[in-house]
Amino acid sequence: MRKQKSLPVVLALALLAVLMVTGCSSGGGAPAGQETGGEKPGDGTTLRIGSQGYAEVEIQAEIAKALIEAKTNHKVEHVRGLGSSMATHEGTVSGDLDMNVSFTGTLFLGLLEQKLTPEWRDPDKVWQYVHDKMLEKYNLYIFPAYGYNNVYAIAVPRQMAEEMKLEKISDLAPYAKDLRVATDTTWQDYPGQGYKEFQELYGFSFKEAIPMDFGLMYRAIANDEVDAIVTYSTDGRNISHDLVILEDDKQFNPPYYGILVARNQTLQEHPEVKEALEVLGGLIDTETMMSLNARVDVDEEEPAKVARDFLKEKGLI
Repeated sequence: MRKQKSLPVVLALALLAVLMVTGCSSGGGAPAGQETGGEKPGDGTTLRIGSQGYAEVEIQAEIAKALIEAKTNHKVEHVRGLGSSMATHEGTVSGDLDMNVSFTGTLFLGLLEQKLTPEWRDPDKVWQYVHDKMLEKYNLYIFPAYGYNNVYAIAVPRQMAEEMKLEKISDLAPYAKDLRVATDTTWQDYPGQGYKEFQELYGFSFKEAIPMDFGLMYRAIANDEVDAIVTYSTDGRNISHDLVILEDDKQFNPPYYGILVARNQTLQEHPEVKEALEVLGGLIDTETMMSLNARVDVDEEEPAKVARDFLKEKGLI
């Protein structure tokens, strides 16, 4: 069980020493709220943010961590590799975590057990429902969505897209009977969002729909073993393989917008944390998230560095 949060003695002494030095110095020091942190709001409590264990959520957790540490007097511990959204949710509800990274669709369809109907394809409506119900049922606060949508997506090689003038999924209809598509091992039979429902909505079938390990799909399309893949819209490998994501023009996919979830109690006790994180709303579109993921998954950069670079480019830290 997580220990009750309190200011560690060593940290308290360190902060006292900093305050004594800054109090005795006469000018020439760091601007207020910068290097010394003396003027930043917050009592120094260490907060914990959890992520499931892959690039995208680790980047988002590091973005939240960097913002909190830059704007407040709090330190943040990033707890990685928790494995599932349910694990991060349970950790946040119990108080072992103060916040976690999730997705509107994950909470709407999974935890809140809602059904996908035409009225629930509006991302703003889904976000509002998730926001209200998570606060009501779990006393968890949903921050405004980051802005990117991580959903199943059909990707094709850029040359093919240009030659066939493919921009949206409906454009595949005249060619689909001759095309081979690779999917992961779950999509074809995914309840309510699988290949059967896809065919019903879009009105066409592929020549072959070949299930395979997710990583093998990129090798298959690079070797011309398939013509298209069903991937994730924010996967960084779409960039390294020069693939074009086709627009889901009939809104087959439910909204899966990235969100930060926090204990409302934590935000009430530390309102400066909520203020620091409100800037996240609409900050990252889908293409930007894909490029950030590529820096981790393809270029093998550390999520913390990618997060800080992004915030510096935006002038937020």
